[in-house]
Amino acid sequence: MDVDMEPAGGSVADASELNPDDGFRRGSELVKRYFMQLTQGCGRKGCPNRNCLNCPDGRGHLDPTAAALLSLELAQGSSHQLCEDEPPFLHLEMVQELITAAERTGDTKPFMKEVAAVFSNSEALNHSFLQSDAQLQQTAEKLCVPLSELSGLDTVAVVETYRALLRLQSVEVLNALMNATESLLCKLQVAQLAQPSFVSEGSAVRQFFILLHNPLLLEPQYHKQVLLPLLSLIAVLPQPCTAQLVRWLSVLPAEQMQQMVSVCQQFVTVRLYHTQRIDDAVIAGTRVLGQLYEANEHALECGRRSGKDPLDYHAFYNDAVNQEVNLKEDYRRWKSDRNEFSFCKHPFILEPSSKSRVLMYDATAQMTHEFEGAILRSLFVGATSPYLVVKVRRSHLINDTLLQMSLRKEDLKKPLKVQFIGEEGIDEGGVQKEFFQLIMSQIFDVNYGMFTYDEDLRVYWFNRSSFENEREFELIGILLGVAIYNGVILDVRFPHVVYKKLMRQSLTLADLKRAFPGIGSNMQQLLDYEGPDVESTFSLCMQVCYEQFGEKCTHDLLPGGADVSVTSENRAQYVELYTRYLLEDSIERQFSAFMRGFHSVCGGDCLQLFRWEELELLICGSPVLDFEALERVTQYDDGYSRDHPTIMLLWQAIHGLPLELKKKFLFFSTGSDRVPIKGLGNLNFVISRNGTDEERLPSAAYVFQPSPAA
Repeated sequence: MDVDMEPAGGSVADASELNPDDGFRRGSELVKRYFMQLTQGCGRKGCPNRNCLNCPDGRGHLDPTAAALLSLELAQGSSHQLCEDEPPFLHLEMVQELITAAERTGDTKPFMKEVAAVFSNSEALNHSFLQSDAQLQQTAEKLCVPLSELSGLDTVAVVETYRALLRLQSVEVLNALMNATESLLCKLQVAQLAQPSFVSEGSAVRQFFILLHNPLLLEPQYHKQVLLPLLSLIAVLPQPCTAQLVRWLSVLPAEQMQQMVSVCQQFVTVRLYHTQRIDDAVIAGTRVLGQLYEANEHALECGRRSGKDPLDYHAFYNDAVNQEVNLKEDYRRWKSDRNEFSFCKHPFILEPSSKSRVLMYDATAQMTHEFEGAILRSLFVGATSPYLVVKVRRSHLINDTLLQMSLRKEDLKKPLKVQFIGEEGIDEGGVQKEFFQLIMSQIFDVNYGMFTYDEDLRVYWFNRSSFENEREFELIGILLGVAIYNGVILDVRFPHVVYKKLMRQSLTLADLKRAFPGIGSNMQQLLDYEGPDVESTFSLCMQVCYEQFGEKCTHDLLPGGADVSVTSENRAQYVELYTRYLLEDSIERQFSAFMRGFHSVCGGDCLQLFRWEELELLICGSPVLDFEALERVTQYDDGYSRDHPTIMLLWQAIHGLPLELKKKFLFFSTGSDRVPIKGLGNLNFVISRNGTDEERLPSAAYVFQPSPAA
């Protein structure tokens, strides 16, 4: 327990300068008070003063001589740590005793007095609910963090205290708690106005940590007087204090952090719907939500979130922001030079579909600039088309596309229109989808040689032995970017590392284990092996062996790697080098071209709004086929309705289909078996009669037209 004590009075030396007799009497009195404190204690269980017998981390029982000598030493100090001069404090055992007494006597006033005294005083709250040194050490070992990363607070006791207050079901006690909290926050706001650095790094940050745990903050009645000032203060904490708070938050269990996230989300939502504008309250709530997001990301990186204890990035999306905020105007604020608040600066709060819209606004802004520059040119060379028009032959699909994309690089962000040479038809979306399906199936054909396919994992990977021109890998990257700008979902089956690499994120063994579980498991087994002789057991050297065109090939991970055996001392290096080679070095030529093509279309600030998971969702769509959601949003025309016998039989049949047939139905109806970012519940899906002839088969007109059915 670390306790910062303020001087209880002037020093003995200062007093004696005024009057020697008074100084002697005061010094003698201090010695007596310290002696009583050291030998008998102050009577408060869990006292935070280390020079008190009641302190769990104090000096323990001292014999009279030792206590007298220490009392004399303490009395001669320039500052004093006397329990009776210190503010009150609370700990769980004290709270439980006070509640028991209140329930027994029916009198809650003593409890209310203690609660009000602590929660209205910064120093008192900062020194409440502290862990003992032994508890603190145990927590550090459990979480594998240094003591400096911990708050020193017993968060379990904080949570249980709030729960005990709620279980008491006393309106008077809860009012005392919230009124005291409001009083404390008012004092802190005055201090913040007087001095921006109103809180120093250290124990003074604990009060905000404790107050964030209060479940009553979920009640809208406390938003204005308690939650708003709390979030406003946390949002403007000095940077060292913010960093400290984030570190403390990162060690919290997911359940506790989820409550804080819910508090901030509810506050931002209610405020946006109520005011219909982005005010200082919304900004403060968003910034504190950002601190929680940062803490949660740190917890995930450190492995503090197990599969049974999840809190992922989806929890930070805010429906009100994504539905009510004018994202076009938000994009303008983001790009302005006036340092205005923008949700684009806090992308964790935006859903992938919203980020996709921002990406479109950015493309439109760039194209507008391009159009303005082309006005004069159009006087001489003709009008500029607002579309990226691609004319291709089915028999030469890749070559024609490669040629036209390379000649139209300045138009890649324009809406795509595809025309198959020799075929009539207007591209209203269907031709475009067919184009992507055809060219992707050709490019990813293993016989074409650009990619390999893992039958077990059902993913494609770059062929390290490919002789294809880099321009063709660049074309794939371009196509992915063009598909994003045209809202086309692609059936691209890459492992997740491809999207992490596109976002320029580093890769580790964890990524290898996720992308290629068999190889990753072998690497982990090598690291975990506890036998006496790694070298003879595994018989490995600093070299990778692989097969190319039926021949065995090798690659040295180190110069002369064939002669360097893998031992217990260098196995971690071997795993690191092997991972880097497989995921990066072996496909550097192919992936660099692919990445260059992708970033030529999607590169820039807007891409940084996305997480790699969201980028994968943007390209490949949602993996969830929720046909119940599709049924809920489906509209009917030409005499059909939700209760029509034909429609009821249709949905009954669809829900009974296996997954593969559901995908085929989706492909028939929409032109793609991939699900849009926001799921099937976001489709504009219309079922109508296909004439009066009962012998006609169902047909579909997709993308921009309703979907007729027989």
